[in-house]
Amino acid sequence: MKRIHLYHGVTCVLILVLLAAACRTTDPCCDDIPPAVPAGVWSVTGDGYVEILWSPVREDDLAGYNIYRSRSEWGTYELIGGSGDNDYIDWDVDNGITYFYAVTSYDWDDNESELSYESVFDTPRPAGHDLVIHDVDELAGVDFSGFYDNMIHPWDDPFVDMYLLWLDGRYALSSTDVEVGGQVYGTDIQYAGYVSSLDEIDWAPDGGWSTETADTVTLFEGHGYLVWTWENHFAKFRVEHIGYDYVVIDWAFQVDEGNPELVIMAAGDNPSAAIGKEARDVAAGYRLPSARPSRSAGGAGGDWHPERRD
Repeated sequence: MKRIHLYHGVTCVLILVLLAAACRTTDPCCDDIPPAVPAGVWSVTGDGYVEILWSPVREDDLAGYNIYRSRSEWGTYELIGGSGDNDYIDWDVDNGITYFYAVTSYDWDDNESELSYESVFDTPRPAGHDLVIHDVDELAGVDFSGFYDNMIHPWDDPFVDMYLLWLDGRYALSSTDVEVGGQVYGTDIQYAGYVSSLDEIDWAPDGGWSTETADTVTLFEGHGYLVWTWENHFAKFRVEHIGYDYVVIDWAFQVDEGNPELVIMAAGDNPSAAIGKEARDVAAGYRLPSARPSRSAGGAGGDWHPERRD
């Protein structure tokens, strides 16, 4: 009988030890270590939205992520949402406004990491698809500031950024010059090569612009182009289709002046206050083009160039 009592006592002690150990491993009060800080945070610029992405945190007790936003890099970051995956779309934004983002991770015990370390900011901007530029004088000009429904104008409208023309057997786009207050300001176009999607062009470069004269770029389907408008805004477009007498492009326009991350100007407006670009250094007697080479009119020879003023 004594031996049986001893076995019963040992058994009870073992059960209590095992229960205590189990409590120590599962009791949330004992886990105060947060998961790793999310890394590899980056963003995708959208039209009326910003998508934030990051590398997944690989921890067994990971519960999710919190996304924070600020209007300045060193300002106060406020919680705007959460995600169970490694991406988040912020729809509560305005085009032309820059936002700063950070991400944290948290576990099942509500331990939260520090804010992610990368400096991630984005400026959403208008964008559109299937803009048709026609090879007729009244519909050959493009004004990016007229997004979304007022972009096509006559080629010689005083405020268009570029216009379509037929040159050496192919369609091309020429940038424009605008006279304001006796000064000449110019739009510049830069070729970006083949891109499978317009999203591949994320940022306007610092260099590579020909700012002394207007530019002419030959158009190829599937190729991308960058635009620095005469009123100091950046845009981009991709040629989607070239028809017999028209060209179709996808486009994006940054409404934040001078912001390279990719107001409608009425004819009676005075745009001088909005110009942040340097005026062109033009010779005396400078005149804007008076004709536009078109396919229906037989095109133009190889000696035509947009800065030729005769």
